[in-house]
Amino acid sequence: MLLLTTVLCAILLYQAQGFIYKKMWNKNLDIRISYEKDNCTEGEINTLTEIITNNKLIPIPILHVKFNTPKSFLFKHEENSSVTDYYYRDDIFSIMGHQIITRRLPFVCSKRGCYSLNDTNIVSGDLFLQKTFHSKIKNTCILHVYPAKIDISQFQVPFNTITGNIATMKTLIEDPFEFRGIREYMPYDSMQNINWKASARTGNLHVNTYHMTSSQEVYIFLNLETHIYTKNEKIIENSIRIASSLSLNFINLGIPVGLETNGTDKFTRKRVYNESGRGIEHMASIDRSLSRIDTDSEPDNFIYVIKNAMKKPNKNSYYIFISNNRHKELLDYYGHLKTLQLSCYLIVPEYASSPVSEEAKDMIKWNVY
Repeated sequence: MLLLTTVLCAILLYQAQGFIYKKMWNKNLDIRISYEKDNCTEGEINTLTEIITNNKLIPIPILHVKFNTPKSFLFKHEENSSVTDYYYRDDIFSIMGHQIITRRLPFVCSKRGCYSLNDTNIVSGDLFLQKTFHSKIKNTCILHVYPAKIDISQFQVPFNTITGNIATMKTLIEDPFEFRGIREYMPYDSMQNINWKASARTGNLHVNTYHMTSSQEVYIFLNLETHIYTKNEKIIENSIRIASSLSLNFINLGIPVGLETNGTDKFTRKRVYNESGRGIEHMASIDRSLSRIDTDSEPDNFIYVIKNAMKKPNKNSYYIFISNNRHKELLDYYGHLKTLQLSCYLIVPEYASSPVSEEAKDMIKWNVY
């Protein structure tokens, strides 16, 4: 009789726990997956954080948290993942009632891009692991990986020429009655603009800055079409890095920068471009735009893009074209702009071992290794 009672109790317990877990396993169960930094640069270390909260009395003996991350996220330990075009992660937890578990997974952002996490699938079971329960949780976090900054020494002479000319023009067009602020002294600044009180207080030379009655700007035109018929990812990514690096150097000198590309935004499906602007926030906006370029999409016609943007060119502005593609129509139009006495530079990113046979005024081959 005792044995029968024990068996009946065990059956009732098994049935009861199965019913309870089926109804309540995911009640007050919260799973949050996020990035430590929403924006980072190629090559930086970021952290993926998983926070599992079981805010109820009953424990969860086993919980599978399944999601995927891009293959370009290089995690230190991959024993719980399989790799195809994505890392398919299967992280396993055992969590007691009213417990919070936090797991941090460092990874290297090895490639520029804009990445969103897909939905998270969670799988659990009852106390005896005889029944399986499934659910899905939406993820909304997005990570922008900015282009890496590269050495611009290959463009150093034109860069110095542009900044020198703009610095000269600034002395002619700054309005001394429109005070804007104070910043650190730069080599091209006039001694008469030094703020001696601010310099004495900080121990470094500072100068007064003024609003300008007009401005000299740099416009960067980025072409994602390559010279050969097949896409070359390395050339394209280096072209994007060049655009980002030049923008940063000009903006650091207080020079407004505008960006035009024939690339498509990964999410909006619109052409990527940035109006002219300056400052740290504007640079972040340029990098964010560059990170969202979808290189798998067919780029717009570059000639159409630049002709539309150059309907009313400013002779005081500087125009930089970054294009591995150097077909005749583009070179002819570039030559036409030079005949208009516009300040134009053509940068051709190309492998160091590959010749560039075309000749154009102020054309620079940017060696890609």
